[in-house]
Order: sequence, then C-alpha cells, then structure tokens
Amino acid sequence: MIKKKRWLTFMLAMMPGVGHLYLGFKKQGMQFMIGAFVCIIFIPSMPMVFPFALAALWFYQLFDALQKATWMKLSAEEHERMMFHPDNFGAPWSMDLHSIPGYPHDEVNPAWVGIGCVVAGFLLLLITAFPTLWRMLTEINIGTILLSLALIGYGLRMLKNNSRV
Repeated sequence: MIKKKRWLTFMLAMMPGVGHLYLGFKKQGMQFMIGAFVCIIFIPSMPMVFPFALAALWFYQLFDALQKATWMKLSAEEHERMMFHPDNFGAPWSMDLHSIPGYPHDEVNPAWVGIGCVVAGFLLLLITAFPTLWRMLTEINIGTILLSLALIGYGLRMLKNNSRV
C-alpha cells in the first residue's frame, strides 16, 4: 500500500481537484476541476453567485481531500498492524480496504452529472441566444433567488431525511 503524505495532499488541494487526483480519486478530482472551471467561467455573468459557489467548492474539496488522506493513513496503519503484528486474525493479505465500511468511495450518481450539464447548457443558451432576457433576469437577481430556493429545498430535504427530528 502506497502511503500518501497529508501535507502534500494539502498543498495540491489548493488547486481544486488536484489533491483528489493525488490520492487516486480520479472521478472526484475531475469533477472538482470542472466545477471550479464552470464557476470561473460564469463569474462575469452572475458576479453575486458564482464567486460564492467557487469559494464553497474550494473549501469543501480542500477539507474532503484532507479527510480522505487521513482515512487512508489510518487504514494503512491498520493494514500494517494486521500484516506484521503477531496477534493478527485470519489472513491479512485477503483484506480489501474498499469493502471496509466508512471507506470514501469514488462513486458519483450520473443523474446529478446529467442535471448539472442540462442546467449549465440551459444557462449558456440563455446567455448567448437571449441576451436581453438574461440582462432582465440578472437585474432582478434571479441567481440569488434560485440559490436561496435551492438552499431551502436542500434544507427541507435534510430535515425530511433526518429521523431524529
């Protein structure tokens, strides 16, 4: 098992997605890179929304990369303990780290990627094909309204899914 350095993960994660690529999470790293690129592209069109989205994405990916690096370090230490400690149980060489509960899987629901592509394509079409309509929508702060509705919807979904409330 290759040990990854947490300080190097931190330094590489300063650029969105690179820390995840270093850790071996290729899909997630590319998604963070594309997300940051999209935010940067849309900053001129909606300067009140996309800088906030870029900052949120950057902080999330930074802390997620550090959390994954810490988990990988702990799992490597556990693997070494099982391999070289005399009181190991069973055959340590058959241990699959990906099957351990809590392992940070690199799976993405393609439906969310599809929804993101449709929304980004719709916005790009709206900006280029209907510039007058786009100016009117930005004057009434449609981005802030949509972001607030999305946050309210996500909060209600979290409250619905939380069994303790």
